[in-house]
Amino acid sequence: MARKGQLSIEKYQATMPVTNEIAQKPPYYYRNMRMMFVTYRTDEEAALAWLPEALELDEAALVTIIIAHYGFSTFGPYNEAMMAIRARLDGEIVTYYPALFTDNEAPLVAGREIWGWPKKLAKVSISDQSEVMMGTVERPINNRLLTATMRNVTPVAPEDFPLTTNVSLKVIPCATDSKKPALAQLIGSNLDLVPHVGSNGVADLWTGPGSVCFDAPSEIDPWYKLPVKEIVGCYSGTFDAVLGHGRILKEL
Repeated sequence: MARKGQLSIEKYQATMPVTNEIAQKPPYYYRNMRMMFVTYRTDEEAALAWLPEALELDEAALVTIIIAHYGFSTFGPYNEAMMAIRARLDGEIVTYYPALFTDNEAPLVAGREIWGWPKKLAKVSISDQSEVMMGTVERPINNRLLTATMRNVTPVAPEDFPLTTNVSLKVIPCATDSKKPALAQLIGSNLDLVPHVGSNGVADLWTGPGSVCFDAPSEIDPWYKLPVKEIVGCYSGTFDAVLGHGRILKEL
C-alpha cells in the first residue's frame, strides 16, 4: 500500500532546499561593514523606466551606488554592490533597489527568496591606494562594469546620515506560460547602520569628493542606462547592523 510523504508545510525550513536550507530565518547579524556611497543625479526618464509604477520618482532623479565589504555576517564574509533610486511610496521617501551584485551564494539566495533583492553573482571589491578609496564591480571577471572612488575628508555626525525604508520588487515567475508572475510584491525592510566610534568620540563616517563611472556598458547588466549627470554626495564608513524580516508594502 502506498504511503504519503511526511514533509508538511510546518516542517519546511526557512529557505530552499526546505530539507537542507541554505540560510536560516532572519535576523542576520553584521559586523565591520565597510561601505561607500556615491549619490548622483541621473536622467529622469531613465530612472522612471526602472521604477515600478506603484512608486513615484522623488523630485530630483537621484541614484546611489553602494559598494560594501562585510567583514563578518551570519552569512559569512562577503562583498556587495547595489544600485538605489530615491523614490516615494504614498508620500514617504524610500530607497528602491533595481539591481544588486554579490560574491557569496548564501546571501544571494536568501536575498532573492526572502526579500526579493534582485541579486546576481559578480566580483566586487573595495580597496585603498594612497588617499583614494575605490570600489569596483566586474562581471564576468576582468570586465569592469563600474568604478566608484572617493576621498575621506570631513567627519559626518550619524544624525546627518539619515536612512530610509529599503524597497525591493519581489517577483516569483509563473511555472506556466502566463503573462503574469505567480507573485509580485513590493517588500519593505530596514537596515539600521550603526557606525563605529573612535576613541576620540568621532564616528567612522566621512564625506569628501568622489566619482562613479560605468567602465564597460553591458546590455546584460545595463547599469549604465542610469547615467551620471552630476555627483551629489559621497560617504563612507564602518558599521554594524542587524537585518530583520521584511514586510509586504503592496501586492501588485
